[in-house]
Amino acid sequence: MRNELPELCFSTLPDTGQLITLKSYERGYFPSEWNTDDKAHNLEIAQFQNRKLGITPAQQQAMECGSMFGWTSPGANPQFYLDKAVYGASNFVMGHIKHPTMSVLYPVDGALYHYYIGGERAYYLDLSALPSTFMGRDSDLTLLPDLVRGRPYLPVRVEQSENGSCTFQVEAGSYSFDKEINATYRIIARVQVGPTEVAMGEHPTAPAQFVTWERTPANESDRGKNYYWGHYSSDRTGIIEDFCDRAKTEFDLQQHRRNPPQRDTDLER
Repeated sequence: MRNELPELCFSTLPDTGQLITLKSYERGYFPSEWNTDDKAHNLEIAQFQNRKLGITPAQQQAMECGSMFGWTSPGANPQFYLDKAVYGASNFVMGHIKHPTMSVLYPVDGALYHYYIGGERAYYLDLSALPSTFMGRDSDLTLLPDLVRGRPYLPVRVEQSENGSCTFQVEAGSYSFDKEINATYRIIARVQVGPTEVAMGEHPTAPAQFVTWERTPANESDRGKNYYWGHYSSDRTGIIEDFCDRAKTEFDLQQHRRNPPQRDTDLER
């Protein structure tokens, strides 16, 4: 997943521009056989290879931090950079999104967000902009959106035509082909919020067609996944908002636990 460390990634040394590889949970770096005498070209190679491997800028920065300062440091977690993303802009878009593996286009109608992740520009579609044929029970995809400042968004690349319409490509690692069924509902999207996962499911013939749940993987046994606190609805737009709100609420709760408000000692005197 995009908020986990990859096995390896490419980078360059800040002083010499040497092309190197970094390996997860190993200190230091390893010289790359593709290194050249051109700093700019080495940077291009690193960017190309990382994109080919589906490695995000946040993952690269986490690998660089872990290799230098240790793998228990906060910056060695890719989610650290998503939590500190800087909002750029948003705009309404109409266009199409490509299926990751097939030559199929689906209509998109909604908000596109621009964020800066560790200084790198990233584009995200609001989940409500996606049609049910792309994010729904009949799709072969389960979406794995990024959690950007506590809000689930689908990371995409953008191609804009001369007439202003957009074509979007889903970034690697933000989907899977798993078709998990829980309580007759097909899981169509899930997002990890620290130790908690928030999931959204669909059942086309149930009285309440949609549901969101939470689960805590660390507390589960070998008997399987345990989803709890189901919120049921027949409103697709409403359940998408509920999915996002539950993720944001859990994110804020965890932030509060990590950084409790300081007591005002002056008022206690």
